Amino acid sequence: MKKLVIILLMLGFVQPVYSDTGWVENATVLRTLVQDKTYGNCMVYLDKLIADTGLDCPSRWIAFSCDGTFNARDVASKMLDSAMMAFALERKISVRLDDNKKHNGFCTVLRIDVLPK
Repeated sequence: MKKLVIILLMLGFVQPVYSDTGWVENATVLRTLVQDKTYGNCMVYLDKLIADTGLDCPSRWIAFSCDGTFNARDVASKMLDSAMMAFALERKISVRLDDNKKHNGFCTVLRIDVLPK
C-alpha cells in the first residue's frame, strides 16, 4: 500500500493539501463585529489590506470563528477579547491568518499578538 501511494504521488494523482497561512503585522483594529449565525459570529476590521500579504483574503475583515467551526469557541472568544482590548487601548496587533479557512469569504485568525506601544 505504501508503494502505491508513493507511485501515485510521483505520477501526480494524489495532491497533498496545503494550507496557506500568513501574517498581517502591526495592524490597527478599526471596527469590531459580533453577530449570530454569520461570519463565524465575530470579526474585526483592520487598517491593512490582507491581500497585500499574498493571502487570498480580499477584505480587511477577519473572522475568529467564535461559532467553533475553525477554532475552539473558548479560544476564538479569547482571541476576540484580545482584539477588542487592542482596539480599546489603541494598540497594534499581528495576526496569523489561514486563507483556506473562511467564513463567508473572510479569512480566519489562527493567532493574535497584541503589541506593546
